[in-house]
Amino acid sequence: MKSPAPLLFLELEGVLVLGGSTKKALVAETVSAIARGDSRWGDHHDLWQRLFAPEPVRQLKSLHDQFQTLYCLTTDWAGFMDKATMLNALRLSGLGFVASNLHARWELDRGLGAVRRSDQIEAWLRHHSDQHDQWVVLDSEVRGPDVLLWPEHMAAHTVFCCSDVGLTGFEAGAVRERFLQLQPSQKK
Repeated sequence: MKSPAPLLFLELEGVLVLGGSTKKALVAETVSAIARGDSRWGDHHDLWQRLFAPEPVRQLKSLHDQFQTLYCLTTDWAGFMDKATMLNALRLSGLGFVASNLHARWELDRGLGAVRRSDQIEAWLRHHSDQHDQWVVLDSEVRGPDVLLWPEHMAAHTVFCCSDVGLTGFEAGAVRERFLQLQPSQKK
């Protein structure tokens, strides 16, 4: 049996979006205006072009090209965006490769009673056993106490970014190393 494509649990704020809370509020306001019919997607070209920091996007694209990953978004942005809205935002912002490779269950289910991100991921994995151990979490330390309470058994699958810098070559190298450890046949 062929093993599944590796899965990356991807946070946006602090990983790809720097200055997250300000941009998050702007994105929420923008998608709300679009939903009300007050504006169109194309009216916000500048926002989409500047939403994700260029270097973190380059690093993520490099990982994607190497591992052909699937993605499950762990961002709380999914709370104000349905899948169609998220796909538009990702594609318009230069993350078409993420939009085209979202797992069928593209977001964490926050309705399972889990409060901590690690608990949400574990609940997702219990419901999607097809991923086995073929996954890595890419998050930012902006989670505060949640990071300090990160379960030891998940640590080997997790890389945290410094939220004011995002995904750099250092963290991308750590993600790469974890994927290679999970999939020895991928080693080059």
